[in-house]
Amino acid sequence: TASLDDALFIGDSRTVGISEYAGLEEPDFFCDVGMSVFNIYKKTISVPKVGKVTLEKLLDKKSYGKIYIMIGINELGYPAESIMKEYKGLVDFVMKKQPNATIIIQANMYVTKERSDTDKVINNQKISELNGKIKALAQEKQAYYLDVNPLFDDGSGNLTAEKTKDGAHLYGKYYAQWGEWIKKETASLIGEG
Repeated sequence: TASLDDALFIGDSRTVGISEYAGLEEPDFFCDVGMSVFNIYKKTISVPKVGKVTLEKLLDKKSYGKIYIMIGINELGYPAESIMKEYKGLVDFVMKKQPNATIIIQANMYVTKERSDTDKVINNQKISELNGKIKALAQEKQAYYLDVNPLFDDGSGNLTAEKTKDGAHLYGKYYAQWGEWIKKETASLIGEG
């Protein structure tokens, strides 16, 4: 499996879950509940062994070999064009600040069928459409694209109901599986480990 000693994870509440429950001690995490492409530059996050920093300060202060980005679910109420304009801006910003880093863009994880069927904003059709655009952006920017959905899928394109308490976030124990999966997938993507 790949080493994550040189990794940074950027993201919203699902990345907070990875930071808290996946048992990954090595990487840095710049993540917050409710983080979006629209507010990411304004946020100041407490990063262990670094201090309270903005994303810009963190990327100026430390050099990373791998940067994982998983963001987008909190943006779903906005028009796709405005989301993607900001998303592209974020990827460009990270690449400019860390030209030697491998960028790995993660798909947004689906919600359960029940949540999807009852939520006009956060539903699997919208998540799927956004993921398609994110995947195209990854290809355009020559970044890697990682889609965790098959790991937790119910077989019909939804998050498995038994694996979540609120229809959108995994129970703690499943984040450890996600962490291991990230290491394995990264190794096969970039030929490391």
